[in-house]
Amino acid sequence: MSRGFGIHYTVDGDGPPLMLVAGTMLAARHWADVGYVKALADRWRVINVDPLGHGGSDRPHDADSYTVDGVTADLCAVLDAEGAARATVWGYSRGGWLACGLASRHPQRVDGIVVGGYAMHAYREEVGRMLAPLAEHLRAGDWASLWRVFGVSDAAFMQMIEDGNDAPAVAAAVEGSMRPDRFIDPASIRCPAHFYVGADDWIVPHVHADVDSLVGATVDVIGGGTHLGTFFAEAQPVLSAVTARLSGPRSP
Repeated sequence: MSRGFGIHYTVDGDGPPLMLVAGTMLAARHWADVGYVKALADRWRVINVDPLGHGGSDRPHDADSYTVDGVTADLCAVLDAEGAARATVWGYSRGGWLACGLASRHPQRVDGIVVGGYAMHAYREEVGRMLAPLAEHLRAGDWASLWRVFGVSDAAFMQMIEDGNDAPAVAAAVEGSMRPDRFIDPASIRCPAHFYVGADDWIVPHVHADVDSLVGATVDVIGGGTHLGTFFAEAQPVLSAVTARLSGPRSP
């Protein structure tokens, strides 16, 4: 429980804690379905989280439940429940925003971050280009327009996402992340940071700007990867790139 909400997560493996945080309209199970969890659990204790509004976690419909302070506190509550003082945190898309937010607001809980498909420097453009239309179509329950705007045509994928989500809850989560405090100052990230992004994702230059802002940060550009495709279709190249860079816990 966190803030009175149930936060669902699974745990696999035994080792240093590695928290996985899913993106908008995704869930913890997708990390497992695509193969991330199995590949990581032989070295890490993989704590795979459904952020509030997603998967098996509670799904409130009001944006006030999804402030950056609230949703990062939820991740701390999961670490507390697992007796983990610190963890490496790996998030994709909105999960990358959550990983950066946790590292910024609760640095004592984070050994390092892996950020996929998200860039702090994209925050202004992201609202108009992605978040506002996403929230609008979700609030209206208009999945057809949502898929048309974002150029998705795979019928099986669309059905999986529609069946797995409560549209008003996801809309509220998106709206909660559109507030002025959504901006995370790269200068506030003091832990080791690795970024990766699909070569065909519009945020590529913004990711490079993030990396240039952080001392010692690294980046991998995944060839041929779109935003969704980098998570789903390019899991093996991503795993190869990221696991080569992952390190264990830092000294207190």
